[in-house]
Amino acid sequence: MRNWISLFIILYSAVAFGEDKTTLYDFRYWSAPDHTRIVIDKEEDTLFNIQTSDNYVIISFDDAEVLSETFSNIFFKDNRIEKVRIKREKSTIKLIVQVGKKFNVKHFTLNPNSKYKHHRLVVDIIDSETEITKKIIESDEPPSLRNQKIILIDAGHGGEDPGAVGRNKSLEKNVNLAIAKKLVGLINKNKDFNAVLSRSGDYYVPLTKRLTIAQEQNVSMFISIHADSVESISAKGASVYTLSEKGNNSKLARQLEESQNVVDQFGGVETVIDNDQFLKNILTDYSRKDKEKQSFQLAQEIISELGKVGPIHKKLPQKANFVVLKSPSIPSVLVETAFISNPTQEKRLTNKNQQQKIAQSIYKGIVSFYQKLD
Repeated sequence: MRNWISLFIILYSAVAFGEDKTTLYDFRYWSAPDHTRIVIDKEEDTLFNIQTSDNYVIISFDDAEVLSETFSNIFFKDNRIEKVRIKREKSTIKLIVQVGKKFNVKHFTLNPNSKYKHHRLVVDIIDSETEITKKIIESDEPPSLRNQKIILIDAGHGGEDPGAVGRNKSLEKNVNLAIAKKLVGLINKNKDFNAVLSRSGDYYVPLTKRLTIAQEQNVSMFISIHADSVESISAKGASVYTLSEKGNNSKLARQLEESQNVVDQFGGVETVIDNDQFLKNILTDYSRKDKEKQSFQLAQEIISELGKVGPIHKKLPQKANFVVLKSPSIPSVLVETAFISNPTQEKRLTNKNQQQKIAQSIYKGIVSFYQKLD
């Protein structure tokens, strides 16, 4: 009888211990030019610790277990991370990340939202010896290149932020980047222009960082590429937005402001605009009416060209309080290329030939704007 009681106690303790374990649901990695982001889906109260040692980042979780179906997602390599191992020491799970460059580490946690149902731990491994923003124009370039108009093409969303999701599971972030790259290619064939991307791959760039890139690169124009999404599958057509500090009273514009102005759901807690002196200066600059007028004119030219290759949702430029349009003293527009929530338009947005047509239309709008400006 005593042996049976002892066995029962051991089994009960094992079950109780298993129930107390916290679950690590999934692991994702995003490679950017200056950092690698690790995202770990976890339970709300998961206890963790992050340490660095020589070339290693060690992320420890107390009393944790990994789901068998996502275990293989732990292992990852890129030009920064050489190897990832997992090790258990008693009740602690350690994720051991071997890094091949000098680095700094930042981390933060995110709550669940409409796109992610779990709490998340985000760990950024950041190059310590790389300039975050590389200058496009160097002093030893020919004078003709130094006189080029620099245009920043902003591919909306990216990385952990997928943007809207189409009925057939297409991701807005991928559509935006594909069109943005094609647009940059077209622009850079013109000797009078020099186009640069705010992001060149599948990683997230914080909204305020997109503005600082524009300032550091001394750009003369800012164009943000997006794709619309609403509940109705019948909505279709392109729209172009300019900045309004007061926002817009239309339901669609309010929805877009909410979805586009996400400050801390994907990029970490960004500097709040009202407390950021640089962005305060930007908002002061916005009072200059020239920018408002030029942004409206640019939007009109792009709408006119987009209307030649597909339907237009709004024939006049719309206004909304988008953070990314608050670039200093330059024409800035946000182009909603089509509705990814419409299955027919989703097919168009994911078709390379159609992406090229959209990019060509935006490019023609840019050229027309500058021709009329001169």
